[in-house]
Amino acid sequence: MVIGAAQAEPPRELEGVPIDDTAQVAGTRLVLNGASVQKRGFFKTNTCALYLTEKRHTLDEVVKLAGPKRVHLVMLRDVKGFLIARQFLNDFAASATEAEAQALTAEVEAIAAGYAKIDMLHKGDVVLIDWVPQEGIVASLNGHPMGPAHNNELLWDVSLRPVMGPLAPRDLREHLLGIN
Repeated sequence: MVIGAAQAEPPRELEGVPIDDTAQVAGTRLVLNGASVQKRGFFKTNTCALYLTEKRHTLDEVVKLAGPKRVHLVMLRDVKGFLIARQFLNDFAASATEAEAQALTAEVEAIAAGYAKIDMLHKGDVVLIDWVPQEGIVASLNGHPMGPAHNNELLWDVSLRPVMGPLAPRDLREHLLGIN
C-alpha cells in the first residue's frame, strides 16, 4: 500500500460512461478498484476500469492477488483495429523485459493479429479482458469472444504494466490503483 496517498472513491461515471461498483467473473463477485480515462496523445480513447476480488493499491499487489480479475474498457471514439494492434505491440515492447518478450512472442502476435482483424472499434463498444484462474486471459468485444483464451499468467502480468506500471501515465495508474 502507498503510504500517505489519499485513497479516493472510484468515479461512478467517466465521460458519460457509467462505472459499475461490481462485476461478475467466473462466478466471483469483483469490486471496482479504480477507473480512469485512457488517452493516446491528446485524444481520449476509452474508459478503463479495474475489478478485483479486493482492493489493491500497487501493481505488485494486483499481480499477486489470487482469483479472477477484470479490465473493463469502453471506447470513447472510433479506432481502427490495426491501430489498436500496433499500440498493443508498442506497449508490450515498452513494458516487457527481453526474456519476457521472447517467452511471450507467439501469444503477443496472436493477440495483435486478433485486434488487426477488427475493422473498427466504435464509440460505445465494450471490451472485457478477464483473468480467469485455470483458464487464462479471456477477452470479449460486446459480449462476443475475441479469440481463444491465453492461459499464461506472465502475459496477463505484462499486459497490466502499460496502464499501471511505472511507464504508465501517472493519473491513469493512480486512478486505477485508487491512490489519486
